[in-house]
Amino acid sequence: MAGNPESWLTHLLSSWPINTALASAMDLAAIAVELYTLVPSAFTAARTAQAKEAKSAGDAELAKQIAQLPKPSTAAWAVNMLVRHGTKEFASVLELGASLGRAQEEHDHDRLRTLGQQRPRVLGAAVEQARAVAEGLGVKVSGAAAMEIEATLRTAMTDLGAAAALRSGQLVRSLATNGLEPVDLSGAVAIAGALPAVGTAKEGPDDGGRQRGRADSQRARADSEREREKAQTALVEAERNADKADLELAQAEREKSEAVRRSEQLAVEVKAAKDKLATLQQELAATEWAITLAERNRKLAVRLAGKERRAAETARARLEGLP
Repeated sequence: MAGNPESWLTHLLSSWPINTALASAMDLAAIAVELYTLVPSAFTAARTAQAKEAKSAGDAELAKQIAQLPKPSTAAWAVNMLVRHGTKEFASVLELGASLGRAQEEHDHDRLRTLGQQRPRVLGAAVEQARAVAEGLGVKVSGAAAMEIEATLRTAMTDLGAAAALRSGQLVRSLATNGLEPVDLSGAVAIAGALPAVGTAKEGPDDGGRQRGRADSQRARADSEREREKAQTALVEAERNADKADLELAQAEREKSEAVRRSEQLAVEVKAAKDKLATLQQELAATEWAITLAERNRKLAVRLAGKERRAAETARARLEGLP
């Protein structure tokens, strides 16, 4: 059923009987959970069916809210599926992000470098698993969508708010970070305000300034944590670029050494060729002189042969004239 979106949708819609009491009790969050589990091709029809059911149950506001739930991009849906299937690859992304954060707090540069080297492998494995899960449900993930998946997972690795958005399983668009500014989470999840602010607490009715003070302190700590994460990301990227530059330098030095060796080898071959050329030129000159001498001898032989031929003709004539 997972590989056939239409069969899945038919089965799902058949399990939603038109019941006024049930429709009135429907919860937007619960509906969103169901909708964002569907393959993208089945999303719009299922959303319309849910909205109509809510409206027929007399809950026009819920129907409106359902109708406004955005269809997820392919990349966002694939990430949702990766999260919902509880894969170890997604867990590895968050674990590596947490490890990077601890290493940054402890100023453990060696650990940061080691973890930074692991990141491409961890992200690559998660992206491949997301594609495998999606394709197992009949959805093809393009190369561009795969790049968006990687950017989203990379963002969750470095930003607590982004990680919370992914855990919701209701991501509707991909996420990205430049490592310097806060991650833009506006419109990133299906239900606005469904996610609590990372590092903050709800104010109680009777706590007054004390509760607000705690919330402000927690927000300040969250801001500080985000700044540390940005600095950590920048450091890891800088060290990664430095390592890459070192590799490129080593490669350039190897190429230079090879070029020098080849140049020296060619110089030897050129000298040998020049020596060979000089020898051949000498042999050519001697051969040309031999040709000149041979031509002279040939001309002398021609004249001598003619003289001797004429003498023979004279002798024959004399012989024939005798009685």
